[in-house]
Amino acid sequence: MTDTLIHPASDVRPYGAVTVLGGLVVTVLGVIGALSPSAVGAVWFATVVPAALLFAAGLVGLQRRARSVGASGAVIVALVVAAVAMTLFGLAHAYALVDAETAILLFSVFMVLAAVSLIVAAIGMVRGPAGLPGWATLATGVWPIATIPVGAALGDLPHFGAIAIWGVTWVVLGVALLRLSRP
Repeated sequence: MTDTLIHPASDVRPYGAVTVLGGLVVTVLGVIGALSPSAVGAVWFATVVPAALLFAAGLVGLQRRARSVGASGAVIVALVVAAVAMTLFGLAHAYALVDAETAILLFSVFMVLAAVSLIVAAIGMVRGPAGLPGWATLATGVWPIATIPVGAALGDLPHFGAIAIWGVTWVVLGVALLRLSRP
């Protein structure tokens, strides 16, 4: 409640900042995995957790902005689903410390759910009212589905390289949120 009183729903710059931070973390993790796959272990998986939660927070901010500019209900719902899926994606990475095999299935499902939700939201944003970063949202949704599974099938370098670039798409989305001005 206090946050709403201090920062109107249209002020999403703090959410942009946390999205950029999460994107930088994932980019660095992807580069580490690409350069040294043996470094991917408990610390790597545990570090994904806060990054994913930062992404979820950024999506909450994007949803607040979408609501404030009159975006469609489909956009609002898709962003809520994406935020919840991203939270579960992060928690599944924590579960990897206990049961890696099950966790890989879980975070794969939640990544796809988040990505599809971002694609749905982005299509509505591009077709809806101005003031929403539709193209950055679309890139953030399309990239992991289009590249991470293929990269994993090809080997460590393309897999973790795709993860690093996914981090960059989150940085771009965060910067787009930072650039939004209050209406």
